[in-house]
Amino acid sequence: MSAVATRTMFTAAALAVTLAAGFAAPAAGSAGPAAGSAGPAAAGGHDAGLRSALDDLVAAGTPGAILLDRHHGRTVRLAAGYAEVTAPEPMRPADRFRAASQMKSYTAVLVLQLVQEHRLGLDDPVDRLLPGVIPHGYGHGVTVRHLLQNNSGLFNFNNDPRVLEPYLAGDLGHVWLPAQLLEIAFEHEPSFPAGARFEYSDTNFILAAYVVEAVTGHSFDHELRSRILRPLGLRGTELPTTSAIGGRHAHGYTTIPGPTGDLDVTGLYPFSWAAGGLTSTVDDSAAFYRALFGGRLLGPALMLQLKTTIPVTDSDLPSRSGLGVQRWTPCGVAWGHSGDAPGYLVYTWISADTGDETVLMVNKDGPSLSPAAGAAYNALLVRAFCGR
Repeated sequence: MSAVATRTMFTAAALAVTLAAGFAAPAAGSAGPAAGSAGPAAAGGHDAGLRSALDDLVAAGTPGAILLDRHHGRTVRLAAGYAEVTAPEPMRPADRFRAASQMKSYTAVLVLQLVQEHRLGLDDPVDRLLPGVIPHGYGHGVTVRHLLQNNSGLFNFNNDPRVLEPYLAGDLGHVWLPAQLLEIAFEHEPSFPAGARFEYSDTNFILAAYVVEAVTGHSFDHELRSRILRPLGLRGTELPTTSAIGGRHAHGYTTIPGPTGDLDVTGLYPFSWAAGGLTSTVDDSAAFYRALFGGRLLGPALMLQLKTTIPVTDSDLPSRSGLGVQRWTPCGVAWGHSGDAPGYLVYTWISADTGDETVLMVNKDGPSLSPAAGAAYNALLVRAFCGR
């Protein structure tokens, strides 16, 4: 199976044309610093096979990697390679990174909590909840459920070349406001009638965040912190409003063709906001999905809605889409979400009974991985989660 998604915000080839500065990653075949572990559970006898496979992943062409693997109460945390290749700084299990579209799960949970509180309905029309935000008559029939399931048909603003122009011109810190991105999206006709099929669109989750603000009267960030981050103690997770990543973090690299090498794109402004602006750690990612699928954030009725899936049809990734979550079947059922942004790739998989969980992050985006690195990533993710 293929675990590495091909969807990202912009292509490495486009970056090659416009970004002038590049940094060399460790040469293929050199894993950099040996993998390390953290935490008492790992100290007593971590899995040497996982350690070796993580080193192989870095040797295949990723600057660094972090693995958290948890099976029935025993957690192993491993890191290999470099968090920054120019210093160089070794990768550490607690390093922060851009978790990208894992943000969609948080956004969906906030909306579903409001549904649970009877403050809105999953099948409420979005234009009625957001009067004046969506142009009159645009996206007829789009409901809250359509937003969270990525089957609204609303145009993905990332597919308009104007969004990427500032970044491709070298201004990684350019600020797009959510309202500006929605205006760009609404200039395009919907791809299909609401509910007709799956199509990934960050526009959906910007609108979902607007729904949260409209219903609560508070900022989206306030609701995120008060309902999820603080109650779960996720101190390494943020939704930044600047291009900086707080705390010790992994630099993100994207590969471009030609002699320039890998480019450091850590400073890319997180313009996708509620659709993909999240920064996190492997421990926080694991804790969030464990809380979600352990029933701490939503009751049984809303969890049933969240886990009702449709086929994902616009990617080679064999998965199904729930409401802000993804479902795979590598060996039984795995729930969670991926995150793929320039410079970073992360997957979190958790079993239905939450006994098994794997988080695997590399500081290089999926489209930039070589075939060997992609295969190594896939193999390690499956090996760790399935206990092979």
